[in-house]
Formats: sequence, C-alpha cells, structure tokens
Amino acid sequence: MTTEIEMQYHDLIKSFLADVNTNCASHLHKDRVLIPIIASITQGITTALADQVETCLAAGIEPEILLEVVYQLTPVAGTLKVQQALPAIQAVLTKHQFRPSPSATNADENYGASIQADLYGTEIKNLLKDLPDEAGDFVPQALTNHFFNDFYNRSRLDVRDRERYELLALITLNVDFQIKAHARGSLRAGNSESELVWATIQLLPYIGFPLVINSVQVIHQAVSQSK
Repeated sequence: MTTEIEMQYHDLIKSFLADVNTNCASHLHKDRVLIPIIASITQGITTALADQVETCLAAGIEPEILLEVVYQLTPVAGTLKVQQALPAIQAVLTKHQFRPSPSATNADENYGASIQADLYGTEIKNLLKDLPDEAGDFVPQALTNHFFNDFYNRSRLDVRDRERYELLALITLNVDFQIKAHARGSLRAGNSESELVWATIQLLPYIGFPLVINSVQVIHQAVSQSK
C-alpha cells in the first residue's frame, strides 16, 4: 500500500521523471527501459525491479536480451547484487511463461580476450604490475578470463552494447578511473558521444545530477582526446 508520504514524494518528482523520460525517448530506444534495471541492480536496490522488468517486456525487449544485460553486470557490480535481483526477475518472466534458453557462444574461446586487447591493450596489466606475490599477474588474467571471455563470448549482446552498459554501471558506482577508461573503450567499440551522453542522462533520476554532470564531461573529454 502506498503511503501518504510516498504519494507526496511522487507528486514532487513526477515532472522531473517525465522531463527526463520525454527528452531521452527522442534519443534512446531500447536503452531507455534497460537503464533503470542497470541502475537498480548496480546499487543493490530491487524494490522497483519487477515493475522495471514489466516495462521492458511491454516495450518489446526480448527476455533473453534483458537477462544478458543483467548477467553482464556481474563483473562490474559483483555476484551478490546480481543474484539478489534474480528472484524478482524470475517471478516476472515466469508470470509471462518465459523459459530461458542457453546463449550461443563464440567458437573462439579467446574472442573476449581479443576484444579486450583491441579496446584496452594492456592497460590493467601495466597498472597492476608492481603488486606483490603474483597478484599483479592474477588480477589482469582474471579480468581477461572472467570479464571478457566469460561474457563477451556470449552472442546475445554485441560488443558495442556491452561496453555501453558496463560504462553506465561504472558511472552508477562512481569509479572515476574506470569511467574514464570505459568511456574511451565505449567510443572505440562504436558508440557515439550522443548515445553515451543521453544514456547517462537517463540515469539522472537514479543517481542524481553530480554523477551525471561529471560523467558526461568525462565522455566529452574522451571524444576530444580521441580526435
């Protein structure tokens, strides 16, 4: 049951939500309904998740794509947040009588590693090379195996989409170094500045103005540096 305080708050913010959604709708397509799910799971907040999944399905998002976006959050937000979200998602999909099928995988087991090399080179390996007791070897190798190979080898999302969704999760987490790196990676993967900026603006109701303003500046600077 919605409380009086919740109703008052909804009345306060409804013009804000409508303004963001209306303006983003003219620049974004499927991302507009997927981004709230990315924000919810990355923040570990599942109260609105069932409604967000219903909105995705109503907008014509294939359940397999929705699930792939959710799974892709694992190496960014962690297993606990993703696992916490799965029962609410499963309940909605079960109501719609959807049963997930396994995703096809790339024949090349190192496809993800090759994408990492193309987009990021040896950036993380160089960054962590001085860590003690072989930690500087393990973390970059785990990143390659379990960020890129485990997920990028799955065929339901292309690299361009994966990079964009990861960037949005990193923005939600407010991790400055990674936002800068993945802004560059997202651009190299074929995303335009407009796509990344408007996708970040769609995060406004969920993460607030400070993170969005900082992040769109980072994206704009990454474009300028790439010229």
